[in-house]
Amino acid sequence: MRDCPYVMSNTLQRRRTALRPSRIGLSLLLAFLATATGCTTARMPIFGIPFPVPRNVHAKGSGASLTGYAEGDFQARSWTEAFDFMHAKLSREYPFTEWKGIKWDALYDTYSVRVADAQARGDRRAYYIALRQYIHSIPDGYMETSEEENFRQEAIGGGFGISVAPLDNDLVVVYRIAKGSDAEKAGIKWGAQITQWNDKPIGEALKAAPDFWSHAPAPTYVGRTLDRCMFLTRGPVGATAKVTFKNRDAEKPQTAALTARDDQYAGLGDVVRYARDFSEVESPVESRTLPGGYGYINILSQSTTLMTPFPDRAFKKAVDKLNRDRVPGLILDLRGNEGGDMALAKAFAGHFVTASRSLGRLVAFNAEKGGFALNEQDSITIEPRQPHYDGRIIVLIHRSTRDSGQVIARALQGQPNVVVMGVLGTEGSLAQVGGEITMPGEYVLHYPIGRYVDEKGSVLITTNAEGDGGVQPDIVIPATVGLFEAQFTQSRDSLLDAALAELKRQTTAKK
Repeated sequence: MRDCPYVMSNTLQRRRTALRPSRIGLSLLLAFLATATGCTTARMPIFGIPFPVPRNVHAKGSGASLTGYAEGDFQARSWTEAFDFMHAKLSREYPFTEWKGIKWDALYDTYSVRVADAQARGDRRAYYIALRQYIHSIPDGYMETSEEENFRQEAIGGGFGISVAPLDNDLVVVYRIAKGSDAEKAGIKWGAQITQWNDKPIGEALKAAPDFWSHAPAPTYVGRTLDRCMFLTRGPVGATAKVTFKNRDAEKPQTAALTARDDQYAGLGDVVRYARDFSEVESPVESRTLPGGYGYINILSQSTTLMTPFPDRAFKKAVDKLNRDRVPGLILDLRGNEGGDMALAKAFAGHFVTASRSLGRLVAFNAEKGGFALNEQDSITIEPRQPHYDGRIIVLIHRSTRDSGQVIARALQGQPNVVVMGVLGTEGSLAQVGGEITMPGEYVLHYPIGRYVDEKGSVLITTNAEGDGGVQPDIVIPATVGLFEAQFTQSRDSLLDAALAELKRQTTAKK
């Protein structure tokens, strides 16, 4: 006898859109299906009609039907069965359901139908895209699934020759033009405003951009907007787009027809790529002296390399040099810091605090306890470390400041000698990772299983249902054409320039 699916049978799901039965009729049909599928039944309080109650997949006595559930291994099941189990496991173990307002039933209703339809037609591409869009419906930077390069290439392998980015005034402007592209030949210039895309206003066009092809879902509104800008200007190789633009020196808008060319994914990534790969013979901590005698430390990652097997010692030496040289101010650059060892993040931050700071404790899913439990042994507490630096500090952040890199910024923010600066806030996800599900096709899904909460029970750093969260700048640098122009046409780090100017202003005022 076949087990009851998590919510409805696949047969019913496939027919639901076409039939649109009434609620009473639907209940009768569900009651009938319950008998055939092995569900238990209950009665609706209003109509007194029996309906199926999904069998608890965690209950004892389910036998072989639960094979692989604890490990999240569903690859031997059919697409629909695997989806049901994936949804049940994820909705049970995901740690931010209430915080982010995740509507699991609505997600199931939407994507189970699509998976069932893909299975009925044997359409692997439709099945994969349904899984990917399901994952990207959960705005969490830790939600990831396997890349299927063939499908990705088919969908976004072509570029239209331009890259665009949003400004603070909601304008969308061009910041990259490929040489020899249709865009260049059509007269689109650097800084041109894009007003329409395929006859749709730019705001409407952005909402339809296929941002589910990004590596992971962006948890913040700004992050989603940036991702949509990236994918707006991509499509299948050979696809065409009608673009309305207005150059900065033009009085009227113009229209151009662009064709997507295979450009090896040029233009994908952050507007400014602060994150960079570093080899085993490099250090994840870089330091130097800036003009005026100010200090600069760039923490690329909280990790070890062959060159720097003890990063905490290397960082300690850098701070010690600041004190020996009597450096009046420091720029701590966390842009592009994608995280790493939490213990190292706490150690780095400890050199800039004078008292213990408790940021949060871990609440994680515990399979043995059957739910979420507080882990007293895992907390984010910043303890003062020697040597201590008490000069003025500017912390630079960006949306590429992720994972434990955000913890350093949060630990320092709010102290009287610290100012956090940036155009954008940090990425907005912080969690304990460890969840894994393997689906048919060997697609592997990774998801978080624990959240950090402060003394009031509020989730630390991770964005909420309104998209609020992350570490936000105390001083916001406006995203203007001038800022982009300095960055792209003059090869200047305009944010670093602004931070240095602010540091000089603060130290001069202190004197």
